Amino acid sequence: MEKKFFSRLSILMLSLLLVAGSVSYFPKSAKAYTSGTSLDNRVIFQSFSLYMPYESNMYKILSAKGNELKDWGITDIWLPPAYRSFNAARYMEGYAIADRYDLGEFNQGPNNTRPTKYGTSDELKSMVSVLHANGLKVQEDLVPNQVLGLSKREAVYVRRVDQNGNLFKNPYTTGLYTQIRANLYLAYTKGGGEGQAKYGYIKEWNKKYFNGTSLQGQGMDRVMKDSKGIPYRYFGPNNPKNYLPSWLDEAAAANKINTVDTYLPVDGWYAAKDAKTSDNYWKPMLMHDPGYLKYMKSHGYSSVDDILNGDNGQIASLTDAYIASQPGYGFGSEERSFKNDDSGSDDQDQFLFVKKKNGKTDHDLYNTISGHNQFLVGMDIDNGNPTVQKEQIHWMNWLLDTYQFDGFRIDAAGHYDKQVLLDEGDVMKQHFGSHLNDHLSYIESYQSAGTDFENENGNPQLMMDYALFYSLQNALGKNSPSNSLSTIATNAVVNRAGAGTAKATPNWSFVNNHDQEKNRVNKIMMDMYGIKPGIHYGTSAPKAFQDLYDKKTEAKALDIYEKDMESTVKTYAPSNVPSQYAYILTNKDTVPTVFYGDLYKTNASYMSEHTPYYDTIVKLLKVRKNYAYGNQQVTYYKSNTSGTAGKDLISSVRYGKDQNTGVATIIGNNPKTDTTIKVDMGTRHANQLFEDATGFHNEKLYTDSKGVLTVHVKGTQNAQVKGYLGVWIPSKKAAMPKQGAALQYGKYVTVTNKHYAVYQDFNWKKKNVTAVNKTYLAKVQYHHSNGSTYLSLYDGKGKWVGYINAKAVKTGSGKQGAALQYGKYVTVTNKHYAVYQDFNWKKKNVTAVNKTYLAKVQYHHSNGSTYLSLYDGKGKWVGYINAKAVKTGSGKQGAAIQYGKHVKVTSKNYAVYQNFNWQKKNIRAVNKTYLAKYIYYHINGLSYLSLYDNKGKWVGYINAKAVKSK
Repeated sequence: MEKKFFSRLSILMLSLLLVAGSVSYFPKSAKAYTSGTSLDNRVIFQSFSLYMPYESNMYKILSAKGNELKDWGITDIWLPPAYRSFNAARYMEGYAIADRYDLGEFNQGPNNTRPTKYGTSDELKSMVSVLHANGLKVQEDLVPNQVLGLSKREAVYVRRVDQNGNLFKNPYTTGLYTQIRANLYLAYTKGGGEGQAKYGYIKEWNKKYFNGTSLQGQGMDRVMKDSKGIPYRYFGPNNPKNYLPSWLDEAAAANKINTVDTYLPVDGWYAAKDAKTSDNYWKPMLMHDPGYLKYMKSHGYSSVDDILNGDNGQIASLTDAYIASQPGYGFGSEERSFKNDDSGSDDQDQFLFVKKKNGKTDHDLYNTISGHNQFLVGMDIDNGNPTVQKEQIHWMNWLLDTYQFDGFRIDAAGHYDKQVLLDEGDVMKQHFGSHLNDHLSYIESYQSAGTDFENENGNPQLMMDYALFYSLQNALGKNSPSNSLSTIATNAVVNRAGAGTAKATPNWSFVNNHDQEKNRVNKIMMDMYGIKPGIHYGTSAPKAFQDLYDKKTEAKALDIYEKDMESTVKTYAPSNVPSQYAYILTNKDTVPTVFYGDLYKTNASYMSEHTPYYDTIVKLLKVRKNYAYGNQQVTYYKSNTSGTAGKDLISSVRYGKDQNTGVATIIGNNPKTDTTIKVDMGTRHANQLFEDATGFHNEKLYTDSKGVLTVHVKGTQNAQVKGYLGVWIPSKKAAMPKQGAALQYGKYVTVTNKHYAVYQDFNWKKKNVTAVNKTYLAKVQYHHSNGSTYLSLYDGKGKWVGYINAKAVKTGSGKQGAALQYGKYVTVTNKHYAVYQDFNWKKKNVTAVNKTYLAKVQYHHSNGSTYLSLYDGKGKWVGYINAKAVKTGSGKQGAAIQYGKHVKVTSKNYAVYQNFNWQKKNIRAVNKTYLAKYIYYHINGLSYLSLYDNKGKWVGYINAKAVKSK
């Protein structure tokens, strides 16, 4: 029987998936999408990941989830690309699109089965109908850029180029420009499947509809040539243009030679014997190649006759293996880049279809939204070709009409002619009218050019807020943030700093998606394979991710990734996922998206297992549905961990449309933050109770009479939050008492006024407490409706003391309490008390005993002791000392300290003083003996004795240096 040539080779790589960018054109007077309340009320659920098992049950399960999703606040479902996948694709999803019109209608799946990875076409139609009945809109993922897995080859001339169509120069290996300038190549360019043939405007794809292709691993020597490099050709029996080796004469006469556009492929077969009369001897065309014969001999086929009479099944397997081992027949001759980025495919590995004679192309590669990045993956569709444009329009209409989709998520929008986007906008207008806020179409674009094009051309699609994604990753998603937290407000498609911008680009935002999750899992796999992306290999053998890729390693990587999600310190998974969702789900002027893999275990049966973030994200979805209304204000704060406002602490407030709506989202990215901030909720929310919607904080907070919420921000670190997250919403659980909200205060205060009582409660029941001259921690304050503020006091052991009017206290900077004016001279008399540098009890190297100081200030510490702040005679600060260490004097002389010694005045050079104002007494004291009852250690550093005569009569004060003790 006839044995047709096969190729299982390496189109495998073409199933890979990459990200892109986008834009479009509409008259400015007719904006398709307008940022505002109607768009803000929409939330997209990306309903899939790449790693979902091939169980073909998604449509059935998702149908049953419609009411639950609606209850969460989901309004739109982003479906996966539902098309028939190339059967050798890694993930078997529709980005590896083989038949764009087969959404589970034809038996083209693995083992000729009908369902796609997600289900059958009938199940898809039923699901869309059910979701519509639940009040949900459904968008299909439109993939206009590529097709893969086409079944037939054509001969093309190719130039090796990068993703922009420029002549390839390999930065990772040789550093040289490519030698592939206009080389003959056999590419899989023809086909499209049963759906394409039945429904397509183009019934079968062929090379004229493509700009080029990603490397297919066919090799640059796949066409058989003579010794001079001239390709053999076969045009048919007895055709004078035939150019063949003599051993093909018999097969040529019988028309039994495999060809590709008249060229002979090395993997082709021919009738090697009895060609005119029999089909029993179809054999590989390599049968006359010395290298092939040597290989076959090593595997038991010692001669041509052995091959001629051998089993074709075994021969085919050996032939495939031999071809795969030869660089000229595979990637080894296609000058791979070995870039190995974590996308899993190398975007620089491209062939451009060119003319044979001059190596130039007629394809316009530069009419993308950015003017570059034409090539991505697979067969690159020439969307500048008018016939292709008609096919794309026909396909969009067919999808909307056949499956009743409500719009599209448009894949890789920056990688093809922007006419696709213009035409998609027209198709949407024709189906749903000029104002499309209720029928979403949104582009995938990681390029800034997308924003400009959308704004300039009437916003025919929603722009993807790629900039916010990167800002969230850099400020929140990393273990060590590389950007200030304030950048999530400023570095985005919509600037939300302060009150934000008045003219917002209609956009959709996201925290994660299938590509980003894939990139992280690929990073784990590359670490396991020992691959470092983007390195120059020099003389070492390059490694290629696509060569090493295997499902076993992928399964291990997914297990590592999912365990990492549960870790406090993450290696691969992003940090602060709930905080990132809290921000986008409470933002104004965006349509936020929630990713399947952040809610459900990505590789488990569909919707069967929850992630650690599931409960929190569902709560946040309900916050958007019920509370996230009104204008927005983003405020930056300084903290104990940063003196730069907004570096590690911000709030985002939505003021609400009434007292029952509104939300304050407070986000920090430093676990060591411990500070108190004021968040203005607006006067509408005056004296109102708030609670944290996430459940991370159990306390309830009241706003004050002006609507200001006082929040103690205490950082934490766990699997969900690294820093702080509080999403404060109006509580429905309690009415406001007369004393008002319990507002976080957290300051130490000293009671200085004895005329204020301490109360047991706000019914004014007094407590039997002497609080004056004591310091307490005022944890909470209340702004009472009587106009006074009251503090809730706790003693040094944490025991509650009672409530006191704030007018009774002075606030201190720490546990020592307030600095109270004292202004007395004291003499240190007890050597067992240290002098301290501060109230962290750092001791000073000071000998203070028997010295007098001015105690300017006293502190009634919360530990129950009183401390004095001492200054010496020159006004220099000395330190703090316990008041028990001193005696108080009436002046600079200090305290009168008992002395009780008899002394003899021996020096005539010292006067006797009436007082310490240095009024001299007219007394001749020299050579007389007196009783020195008291000694004074004057602040001037000298000691003075108080003298009495033998009759007990006071004589005066004299410097202790004037006497000797008896």
